[in-house]
Amino acid sequence: MSHEEMRGEKINVYTGIIERIQAMIAKGELAVGDKLPAERRLAERFAVSRSHLRQALQALAERGVIESRQGDGTYLLSTMEQGAQVDAIFDAIAARRDVLHEIIEFRQIIEPPIAALAASRINKDDLDQLKVVACDQGRALLGGREATDLDARFHQILAESTGNRTLGRVMETLQSILDESRSAWLQSATRRSTSVEGHLKIIDALEAGDSQMAGQAMQRHLEAVEQVLFPTDTKKRKN
Repeated sequence: MSHEEMRGEKINVYTGIIERIQAMIAKGELAVGDKLPAERRLAERFAVSRSHLRQALQALAERGVIESRQGDGTYLLSTMEQGAQVDAIFDAIAARRDVLHEIIEFRQIIEPPIAALAASRINKDDLDQLKVVACDQGRALLGGREATDLDARFHQILAESTGNRTLGRVMETLQSILDESRSAWLQSATRRSTSVEGHLKIIDALEAGDSQMAGQAMQRHLEAVEQVLFPTDTKKRKN
């Protein structure tokens, strides 16, 4: 399938999602200020993947049509013009995917060496902090709560545990960029579970003081996150 054919196929998916939301508004099922049905229910109703639905909703949020309120759901802020400028929305989605790919690639370049260095330098206090954060992530997962702040905290503590103040400052400075890969729109039970599992394996390597194992654990962790975010894209690259 050519690039243009793939683009057309995806546009059709996003067009369908937008048209169905428009239909809900037209039928009076959804009005400005109303909360949208849960993501799982919408995906089933529209017969689309949750990944496609999440990306379409993210694009609509960026255009001010809807708003995601952490812990409360997604609300309709305004109605959409007929047609809803689907090409523009698709382009916004494609651009965001490119940015996320680049962020994950950047993380794969810098974070495995950070984990490897931390394994040879981390002290008991920092290791205990990482364990607490991972434990809190596990509790949030069981409770169905988002824990993006804990995910970011884990990686920040890890950078600081190298004892290299520059690495700690760099990670802190870059946090707003790296947080794009932790956006609420990209979160799911699978993503949260993948994060916890990856962090626990990194902790095992740190506790063993094995730099090679720690670097590999971080690499596998980031690859697993990428697989959750872009299952189709990752599979294509491997083939």
